Amino acid sequence: MSPAVLLCLVLLATFGLATLMLSLLVAVAWRPGLQRAPAASAELLALRLLPAGGALLLVLTVVLPAFLTEEPHQPREAAGPWLLILAAWSLLAVSHGLWRGWRACAAAHALLRNCGTLGRRQLVVHGQEVEVVPVAEPIVAVIGGWRPRIVAAECVVSACSADEFQQVIAHEAAHVRARDNLKQLLLIASPDVLGWTHAGAALVQRWRAAAELEADQRATGNDPRRRLALAAALIKVARAIGTVARAHPALSMPVAADDVEARVRRLLAPPQSPAAGSGSAGLVILASCALLMPLAALPLYPMVHELIEALVRLGL
Repeated sequence: MSPAVLLCLVLLATFGLATLMLSLLVAVAWRPGLQRAPAASAELLALRLLPAGGALLLVLTVVLPAFLTEEPHQPREAAGPWLLILAAWSLLAVSHGLWRGWRACAAAHALLRNCGTLGRRQLVVHGQEVEVVPVAEPIVAVIGGWRPRIVAAECVVSACSADEFQQVIAHEAAHVRARDNLKQLLLIASPDVLGWTHAGAALVQRWRAAAELEADQRATGNDPRRRLALAAALIKVARAIGTVARAHPALSMPVAADDVEARVRRLLAPPQSPAAGSGSAGLVILASCALLMPLAALPLYPMVHELIEALVRLGL
């Protein structure tokens, strides 16, 4: 096969192999220790995206330059069956991730359409636009990925006092500023096998819970009145929703869907100041590794190329 086709197959195969290995690493590490360790939402997001992000970094900064600099010029070279299998697996994983992301975006658009246009009105709460819709379900959520919108049911506006509703919108506005819906889209579309495992689902759930706690904190700060108002609103919305378990609407962050009891307890407890540097150590380590990987790999290009050649010939 031609060098261009071979390069594409090598990149796909090494990406697929790297995502498999990193997914296994995260899944194994999650259960014994990481599952119980306290972590910020940014750390949980980085851990969940590590297989796809780490594999992409490895392919672009190590495998690609090693192949281009070390591969001898030859018009055609045979490829073994394992290279083709891994490349096909990688293409399947990427395609499935894109399909999941597209399906989530389509579901979010469908949810917005189902809210209807008849009787819809606009409110501005502390400079934040809110779409109030006449639906029976007591929904208050940020919906959408690229251009998220805050949607609130008319029944929630009626049930909450002015202070309570303002804190609910402040909470949702905190999600908008943090781009949490876009982060959720990345989690949904991540092309790796971790998304098909219990560890992957648990990581996403932990991320959602951490993102909700952080949005609560950003919305209320250490103001006791605001914290009490948000706690009261959470209880009202949760009671309106009922005890029946519901699936989270696609690409949305509902105000009272994730661990409401623990959030209310935290809001009513005395505010705690976060420790300096809390939640950043893991991110600093990951960022340092990402920056150092291309430099550290420079003297290893000949060895990397030998491994690539072994993968190309595997099964021949």
